[in-house]
Amino acid sequence: MKMKWIALAALLATQAHAQSSVTLYGVMDVGFVSGSGDVANWKGLASGRNMSSRLGFRGAEDLGGGMKASFVLETDIAADTGTGVTTPFAGWSSTDNKSASANGSLQFNRVSTIGLSGHWGSVTAGRNYTPTFLLDFAYDPFGENGAGASLLTMTSAYFNTAGSVNHLRASNLITYTTPAHSSGLSAMVAIAPSETVSTAAKEGGVTSIKLGYAKGPLMADIASAQTKLASSGDIKTTSIGAAYDFGAIKPMFEYSRDELGAAGANAVKKGYLAGAIAPLGSGQARFSYSKVDRTADNATAGQVTQMAVGYVHNLSKRTALYGTYSHVSNT
Repeated sequence: MKMKWIALAALLATQAHAQSSVTLYGVMDVGFVSGSGDVANWKGLASGRNMSSRLGFRGAEDLGGGMKASFVLETDIAADTGTGVTTPFAGWSSTDNKSASANGSLQFNRVSTIGLSGHWGSVTAGRNYTPTFLLDFAYDPFGENGAGASLLTMTSAYFNTAGSVNHLRASNLITYTTPAHSSGLSAMVAIAPSETVSTAAKEGGVTSIKLGYAKGPLMADIASAQTKLASSGDIKTTSIGAAYDFGAIKPMFEYSRDELGAAGANAVKKGYLAGAIAPLGSGQARFSYSKVDRTADNATAGQVTQMAVGYVHNLSKRTALYGTYSHVSNT
């Protein structure tokens, strides 16, 4: 009954304002997982093995003169249990951009933005993806999901909690994106204020920028970000990526470097990913190889490598079967 009432309210709003619309959308993804390792083995169902399971509301209103107002509310769902989760990974959620929020319950902290757009570009405010993660997503053949998800993202918590809570999304984020240009050039700038009182150290602030080029078969991006941290020193991320679509195959490459700076706690995490996607039958074949190294003053140096292969078989535009195999070697 409640869903019918919500749908009716949206319909009445659309009738009253012919230029506005509200859309309910979502993804349900459940996969069977079998994992084995040196310490333990595990088998079972898991959510979001090819695309993250989610539920969202998207609205837009035409303001005239090429201007539009919009909003997005999106929440993560554990499709295998029917429960809500703040993020699919523990600790990958934060309200202050420096400490992790508790997982559990249905919360719209996947994306929660309001914005304006026009011929000058678009501005959004709220909890949103960081420009550096959007680069990661663009050059990962597995789209940052499932067993093949990029090590460059999955190892973002190497240093401390803030290394993971801001890598994917940031709260209190104001983002400006340039309009599409015939030259293929684009830019994105995102800033989140620290929101600390004047008597406390300024931390939790995020600044990030991404410059891109996409025209014809070639696409390339460079991005950087910095998170202010008083206790451990700021975290800085720099990433570059490129891809070229030959039609029969689309190879892609990314290099990323994270730095943490503080006395006795200087650390560097650097890695690369080389991968490709290729149309095959009614679906898509995927491959990636990635390697990440870490050095730190107060932690043991380490290295991890990953090789992943997969295939997505499209039954329709919205329904697919898929399989992924991934091998990780972690020192």
